[in-house]
Amino acid sequence: MCTVKEMGSDKLINGHLFTGGQSVQYRSEHWCSSGSTLLTCTLLNLLYSQRYTNQAGVMVKFKKKPCEWLPARYVLTAMFFLGMMNAYILRSNISVAIVAMIRTAEADGNGTDGSTSICGEFSFGSTPANKTMQNQGEFDWDETQKGRILSAFFYGYVFMQVPGGYLETKFGGKKVYGISMLIGAILTLLTPVAARVDFWFLFFVRFFMGFFQGVIFPAHHGMWGKWAPPLERSRLLSITCTGTNVGTVIALALSGYITDQIGWPWVFYITGIVALVWFVAWMLLVHDSPAEHPRISEEEREYIESSIGTNVQEDIPVPWLEFAKSRVVWCLLIGHFCNNWGNYTMLTNLPNYMATILGFNIAENGLLSALSPLTIWVFTVTGGWIIDVIRSRDILDTLNSRRLLTAMGQFLPAIFLIISGFVGCDRAAAVAMLALSAGFGGLSTPGFKICHIEIAPRFGGILFGITNVFGSIPGFVAPEIIGAMTNNNQTREAWMNIFWIGASIYVFGGIVVLLFLRTDIQPWAHAPDKSSADPDVIFLEDIPNTRSQRHSDETKEN
Repeated sequence: MCTVKEMGSDKLINGHLFTGGQSVQYRSEHWCSSGSTLLTCTLLNLLYSQRYTNQAGVMVKFKKKPCEWLPARYVLTAMFFLGMMNAYILRSNISVAIVAMIRTAEADGNGTDGSTSICGEFSFGSTPANKTMQNQGEFDWDETQKGRILSAFFYGYVFMQVPGGYLETKFGGKKVYGISMLIGAILTLLTPVAARVDFWFLFFVRFFMGFFQGVIFPAHHGMWGKWAPPLERSRLLSITCTGTNVGTVIALALSGYITDQIGWPWVFYITGIVALVWFVAWMLLVHDSPAEHPRISEEEREYIESSIGTNVQEDIPVPWLEFAKSRVVWCLLIGHFCNNWGNYTMLTNLPNYMATILGFNIAENGLLSALSPLTIWVFTVTGGWIIDVIRSRDILDTLNSRRLLTAMGQFLPAIFLIISGFVGCDRAAAVAMLALSAGFGGLSTPGFKICHIEIAPRFGGILFGITNVFGSIPGFVAPEIIGAMTNNNQTREAWMNIFWIGASIYVFGGIVVLLFLRTDIQPWAHAPDKSSADPDVIFLEDIPNTRSQRHSDETKEN
């Protein structure tokens, strides 16, 4: 336990009494017990981690016993969760803020100039909805320019997917991930200034924010490769990745409220400052590997390193040509692109639809837009649980269980997206249909978006980077197309066409994935001498199948 006790001019730390430069073993005083606060224990670890200078000015070194009830990998989990949350807050905050940034003309009732909604203004409260809709913005940007700003992040984001993995191996995930977030926070703080200076200045601020954030997933996966024990890997990564959904919900919900109360610039000031605070905590608490962590317990370090394995097998060349020739790789690439088209359409353009067609004011717009990422999070977590149950009970094998969720994650979103256009000005039904469309789209994550590690365990990170490059393309293509289709044409018909395009892409991606998806290791992914190599990755999904096979064999014998 963390142990610090004052005794006059001396201190008792982890059972060691420091007085006059001498260290005397004492019984441990467990100050950092289960009743101690996390903050207290963390501060004690930071202050008394490796050495202590006593009152006589003598530097005394001792072997620390850290807070055993708070394993270092759980601290990393919390910091990654908060990091992903902040990353997506910085990414998504402009989606709602831009509605208030752009000046609107006086309402003429037809909705085609973007000044008022087709369905009329609406507010849940007593405040008129058009209070924040008319003549509040600073910039005379049309819908095409709005789409360009919303897409700028993703123009930069695609460049660093594959290089991010290399940077993590060379410089360490702590620096790569942390510096990426630091630069993103600084650029977020500069966003109001950039917008007021020049349109293209703002475009490049968003572009470079996406460029530097492109490394976060490769760095995230690389660090967990050193930290996550195989039996905890799924759980730890699932927790940290849900930070993306939580961050999007917070960004959309709070951006509308902040804009309504104190103005759109504060959306960027507040979120940028929060990200800076996270960066400081990250640099203090996180380390690249258990071996480099100064406060990890010896038991935890040995557990992680022994479970992951210290034997390093001979590297094998990356089969780039085989990637290009593999049908299953192409199906994952196309599926990633098609599913993300719907996700990014909802993420970047839903607030615009809420304002110009359904007529919600800025505060309610942000809150209701946040329902979509919230349902994505709920459906993704639920879908992962469902597929585990299906496989553990041998209802379906791995391939068909993933096909089931893929079908639900590609076809149902298309159906609900079309229905949302047909319900017209029924606001409750439209919001519900859009949220269900986004939510069911989340089932594609446990459906096929995790198959990279199944078909090629040694190259799963590289494959994910490749498919994520193409999966990021809708982030800048969709807003550009939507901006062009709705420029001076904010009508239900225009948005119905947008929904038809999105639904068609959903269906096409679903058909391709169902036809060519595989979950077995591909021949080109094996080591050259597989028989002599000790496996360093254990796939938990194989365990139920093995148990089922053993049960079947015993039945035959009987």
